Amino acid sequence: MTPEADPVHFSRQIWQAVAEYALRAVARREFCPERSRIENLRPVFFQEEDDLAFGKQIWCFEAMGVSDSGRRQLIFGLMEFSIQFGLLEPVQSGLFEDASERERWIVQLSAFEATPEKTSGATKFWIWAAWISVALLGMGWLIALIRYLMQSSL
Repeated sequence: MTPEADPVHFSRQIWQAVAEYALRAVARREFCPERSRIENLRPVFFQEEDDLAFGKQIWCFEAMGVSDSGRRQLIFGLMEFSIQFGLLEPVQSGLFEDASERERWIVQLSAFEATPEKTSGATKFWIWAAWISVALLGMGWLIALIRYLMQSSL
């Protein structure tokens, strides 16, 4: 199992929100949300948000899913969240029959490094065009100012 995100302390609101998302994931699998329960909710990966990339959190849980007919099943869950401007946004969730399958997903998700998108050629063109137009306007204004000052001094 991957090391848990131990240096980070999450607020009560984060824990409640993640627990609600986990229960929704169980309900999407056609288990009764009122009778099912989330157990052992824990963060397993945490990447801080910085100036170049959004943050990322991966949470695991076990749940006891209860179907409408009363059948009970142990479910292993995984949820990925993006941290965007300080807000927790769900990206994807998965429910698995066994823990080893979930572990393979954890390794894949935590190995992926979020890289900033490269600027496209069209964007570079418009950035350069803006810089050149500002420079030309500045030069035109400076020439007009110099002409005005030269005329007024005569």
